[in-house]
Parts: sequence; structure tokens; C-alpha cells
Amino acid sequence: MDNRNDSGKGWALGFGLLAGIAIGYYLNSNEGRAARRRAQVQFDEYGNQVKEYGQELSSRATELAKEAKEKGRDVYQQAVGKIEQGKEWAAETANSVKSTVTDKAQAFRSSAAEAADEAESSFQRGVNKAKNSLDTKLNSAK
Repeated sequence: MDNRNDSGKGWALGFGLLAGIAIGYYLNSNEGRAARRRAQVQFDEYGNQVKEYGQELSSRATELAKEAKEKGRDVYQQAVGKIEQGKEWAAETANSVKSTVTDKAQAFRSSAAEAADEAESSFQRGVNKAKNSLDTKLNSAK
């Protein structure tokens, strides 16, 4: 064992005990009691200030949370409105496209029917002309 190290611990313990006795004696004296009361008043005042500050922070946090909730609700309502507008626009556009396609298809059908009728008429005229020509050649050959 190291005796020098043990004696250092003993001195530290002795000084600690003396300091504790001195502080205890001082705090138990009239002047010490007055100092304890002043310290208690200061601690109470600091405690009240901390409590008030905590309440202020809590109130402010509650207000901010309410504001955030209201703003979130407003943004949600705006988004729902925009989605509904988008749905209406899409439905109107789809109906317009459908109407345009239907009109164009009907016009194409009519045009195709007219072209087919004209082709048939032209073909029939050609057939009639060829028949007349053959009849004429047959009659002149007789």
C-alpha cells in the first residue's frame, strides 16, 4: 500500500468535514437563516418565472397547432375543390371529344356512302354503255 496516497485522502476527508461543519454552523446562525430565506425567495421567484415561461410556451404551441390545423384544413378543402374542377373539366373534355369523333365518323360514313353510290352509278353506266355497244355491234353484224 502507498501510505502517501492514504494520508492525502485523510487530509481531504478532514478538510471536507471541517468545511461541512463550518457551512452547517453558518446556515444555522441568524445570518445563515436570513441567507437561506433570501435564497428560498429567489428560488421560488425563479421557479415561478420558469412556470410562467412554460405556460406561455405551452399556450403558444397550442395556438400554433390550431393555426396549422386550420391551414391544413383550408389546403385540403382547396385541393378537394381543385380535384372536383379537374373532374368536371375531364368530363366536359371527354364529352366534347366524343361528340367531335361521333360527328366526324358520321361525316365520314356519309361521304363514304356517297362515294360508293357514285362509284356504283358510274360502274352501272359503264356496264350499260358496254352492253349498248355490244348490242349495236351484234345488230350490225346480223
